Amino acid sequence: MDTSTDAFARPLGRTVGPANAEVVRELIGDARVVALGEGAHSITEFYGLRDRLFRLLVREFGFTGLVLESGFAEGLAVDEWIHGGPGRVETIARDGITYRFGECEPMWRQLRWMRHWNRGGSAKVAFYGMDLPGSSTSPGPAVRACLDRLPARPGDQELLRLSDLGGRSEAAVRYAAMSASDRARLLEGLRGLGGRALQSSHENGKDSKDSKDAEVALWCAASLRAFVAEVEGGGASSEGPYPREAFMARSVEWILQRERRIVVSAHNAHVRRSPFRGRPTLGGLLASALGADLVVIGMTYGSGPEVRFTQRSPRPFDCEVALGARTLTPECVESRLDRLGRPVAVVDPRRAPGGFFDGVEGTLAGGGLDPVDDFPAAYDALLHVRRVTRVPGAFERLRAEFEAAARSDSEADPDSYSDSEAEQSVRPGDLGGPGSTEESESP
Repeated sequence: MDTSTDAFARPLGRTVGPANAEVVRELIGDARVVALGEGAHSITEFYGLRDRLFRLLVREFGFTGLVLESGFAEGLAVDEWIHGGPGRVETIARDGITYRFGECEPMWRQLRWMRHWNRGGSAKVAFYGMDLPGSSTSPGPAVRACLDRLPARPGDQELLRLSDLGGRSEAAVRYAAMSASDRARLLEGLRGLGGRALQSSHENGKDSKDSKDAEVALWCAASLRAFVAEVEGGGASSEGPYPREAFMARSVEWILQRERRIVVSAHNAHVRRSPFRGRPTLGGLLASALGADLVVIGMTYGSGPEVRFTQRSPRPFDCEVALGARTLTPECVESRLDRLGRPVAVVDPRRAPGGFFDGVEGTLAGGGLDPVDDFPAAYDALLHVRRVTRVPGAFERLRAEFEAAARSDSEADPDSYSDSEAEQSVRPGDLGGPGSTEESESP
């Protein structure tokens, strides 16, 4: 095997384009899914690389779908917009892309390109979310999307009222403060939507609008089942995937029934093939289902901003949030990749020179280290950027959100929170994902 530096690491411009087509072709082969990770969210350069790579994959390789770590139900409006629907991109992205990932110019730029592309030739592109509704804290968006596609029944308005918990941090606080009776009614209503959606899918024939609505309603109901499993402590056991992780993997398989080839974008800790702290990941679940049809690329960076979370109490979103400069440590892979000296490089871990990974324990995230025991097993490639910048205003919005959440529940009694709520509260990103990795799950 060729272990020279040129075979191991290739330069890649920040504006990926046709000149990089052969490098990309060698990397992805005939895979139907390119899972593109990122070591932190709200990094300007990561948005740009995803955008340019997706454009290349659409133009040169027949890719038809972009799938984000964002709510499935909310993403329906984004897909409608890129197919010519009404509205301003800023509003569509804000409301249709969860975790606040849509509140920035780089995301608007990518959506504008997708809308422009769809005005042209016959090969259209689609947008999907694959995640739980309401940034994993509120079932409201999926309940509304489901009910909009099902025959009305008595009690629907009450279910909408109970499920509409507000914005991400507000929803987490309101759910934790719900009375036992209201919570029981809400969870019963969420479970009941699954049966109604299944009945609707059986009653509607194939290839009709009603049939397509029923399919969407059925998958919105599936997202609600996963939401219920998550909030009821489904991630508290030490075995198996988190309910959220399993739902994202099943969403990708659902999307593959409708698209030829897709890009799946999420945090590195989701897309990696190997387990994260002993728990199966999105990438690992997809690898089992897809085999060679999956390629996993992790994006990392050397110097730039880094958000750190310090949990203050078991209350939801009660964290200190600080922005600092990243410091590379000897045991992080970023320190090795930075030594390659290239502004942007694509690295094949399987061709690494002997000893390259000796002493490397993982990737940086949130001021800590996400453990990776075997890089070639976890990633097919690493795309490393030496210097990055944070999306303007992202940290300020994040800090203001967490401060507001801390004020709103400051009078709550920490002893009133259940064990599952306390377990979720110490996941610093979305409070519903895998462990403590997602330092920038909230941009």
